[in-house]
Amino acid sequence: MAKKQINELSIVSKFVGAFFDGVQRNTSNRFIQTAKKRGLPKPVLDKLAKIKKESDELEELLRQIDQL
Repeated sequence: MAKKQINELSIVSKFVGAFFDGVQRNTSNRFIQTAKKRGLPKPVLDKLAKIKKESDELEELLRQIDQL
């Protein structure tokens, strides 16, 4: 029974983590869109896009490691 509780907690934990990851991604997308609307210079927008891309790539690598 203890093993089943651990598995259920793991599933809930993953769901909550995925939810907040989605919120974080949406926040960064909104931030970049707001920066574009406010007319920030292209080098700044490019840097923001690069940071987001690298962050997404890092998250994917960490997910792959976690699955091992």
